[in-house]
Amino acid sequence: MDPTASQAFIWHELMSRDPDSSERFYESVAGLRVQRLGDGPGAYRMLLAGDRPVGGLTGPRPDSDVWPSGGPAGHWVGYLASDDVDAAARRAEELGGTVLLGPLDVPGTGRVAVLRDPDEAVFGLFQPAPTTGTT
Repeated sequence: MDPTASQAFIWHELMSRDPDSSERFYESVAGLRVQRLGDGPGAYRMLLAGDRPVGGLTGPRPDSDVWPSGGPAGHWVGYLASDDVDAAARRAEELGGTVLLGPLDVPGTGRVAVLRDPDEAVFGLFQPAPTTGTT
C-alpha cells in the first residue's frame, strides 16, 4: 500500500437507529443512491455517488452485543486505511485507546477494527483484502 494511503480516510459509515429513515434522508438531501446487501434487520446498505461506493449505512443488529437495539444516537464513523489493522489496534491500546470492535475479517472486502482514542473520539481502521487477478 502507498505510504500516504495509510493516512487517508477511505470509507465512511453511518450507524443509524433507523436505517430506513436515514436511507430516505440521504437519498433526498445528498442524492446518494442506496444498494442493499442482504435482507432483514441489520442488512448492510452501500451508499453510492453515481456508481461509486462512498460509504455504508447500518443499524442495530439483533445478533450483536456491539450496538444493541436502542443503541446510541446515529453517528458517522470514518475509516482510515491501514497496512496492518491488528498491529495498529494493539498499538492503539498501548497508547490508551480502546478497541470497540474487531479486528475482524469482512469476507471479500478486507479487515476492519473500530477504535476509540484516549479523548473518546471513535474511528475505524480498514485494511483492504489483497486483490487477485492477472496483469
